[in-house]
Amino acid sequence: MTVLDVPRADPLAWLLEVSHTLPPARLGAAVAEALGQIGVRSSCIYLADHDQMSLHPVAPTSDAHPSLDVDGTVGGRAFVLERTVTVATDGGVRLWVPLLDGTARLGVLCADLDADQVADGHTTGLIERLAALGAELVVTKGNYTDVIERTRRRRAMSLEAELQRCSLPPLALVTPSVAVAGLLLPAYEVAGDSFDYALNEDDLEVAVIDSVGHEVESSVVSHLVYGSLRNSRRNALDLPDAYLAADAVVARVFNDLCFATAAFGRLDLASGRFRWISAGHPPPLLVRDGKVIGEPATLPVVPIGLGGVDPPVNEVVLEPGDRLLLYTDGATEGGVPGGERFGLDRLADLLGRTLLAGLPPAETLRRLVQSVLDHSAYDLRDDTSMVLVEYRGAPLD
Repeated sequence: MTVLDVPRADPLAWLLEVSHTLPPARLGAAVAEALGQIGVRSSCIYLADHDQMSLHPVAPTSDAHPSLDVDGTVGGRAFVLERTVTVATDGGVRLWVPLLDGTARLGVLCADLDADQVADGHTTGLIERLAALGAELVVTKGNYTDVIERTRRRRAMSLEAELQRCSLPPLALVTPSVAVAGLLLPAYEVAGDSFDYALNEDDLEVAVIDSVGHEVESSVVSHLVYGSLRNSRRNALDLPDAYLAADAVVARVFNDLCFATAAFGRLDLASGRFRWISAGHPPPLLVRDGKVIGEPATLPVVPIGLGGVDPPVNEVVLEPGDRLLLYTDGATEGGVPGGERFGLDRLADLLGRTLLAGLPPAETLRRLVQSVLDHSAYDLRDDTSMVLVEYRGAPLD
């Protein structure tokens, strides 16, 4: 008996049961089989590429399910809004359901079925639950195979980018008390930029890193810095000691002038107090009442690796609804060669206008980064990394 011959009683239970020994390359077929048990005539899993510009089908595929642009398509709309979109077809109804790993969007699920099957909402709800389980399986099965990662790639990725992406956290996290979204570009050539975050019981830890250079060495410096910062926070070190530990290890491993700028800090979820160290890095942008009010007062210390001492800890108290944008200088330095750079004023103005659309944090950040790319004619002079943090208020008891 093959994994797809397990008795079918409940499609969710069936998919969960077969998933334990399911070869990763058969994931698309298994999800299609589970959907078929409730009358879905055809289906396809689409995954977003690393640029978040397009959606691509997971095998098995057919001419009925070509790749899609995120912008300007119905499937892309479900991805952007993170909610199910239903459209009439000649043969019935097509559902586009976002694939969400928790709250991090991975792509969409396309499902074709008869119109009368979605009248009461029961079948739609079951499809959405199967899509949620499918998203979890994309993540877990992706740890055992290259098939899923190859689906997401539109072209070859540099070694530097490979090193950076293998340790990134999920691109989005949403809870009742805090939301965070991060993005890193150019997807296939990034070298020195990276970001990290961790949501613990009482606080959110966040970091943005920009290592000097654009070669493999730059990526290794970045790995060393965020590995050290992770180690420090997991060992319960305070922010100054975390800075000193990262500075010492970079100086010890690299004898030449290698360093990284960084902004890293801790948001206390109960009080909204955000404390951070700015190691030669641009200050964050603060948004309050829907308006960008500027950069909080920031005392910097020299970049990590250059022997800084006594790093000052900056502090700002966030109110519910406030947002912080942490970014690397590639966001403001971008521009067509010989033309005007993107600039801080343009970044702040665009952030304010993008937030007015009321989109999910991940989509807000995607549109912001796409504007930087547009301004640079998709030829960035430097890596660009952004992290958007939204404080929603103290956790409920």
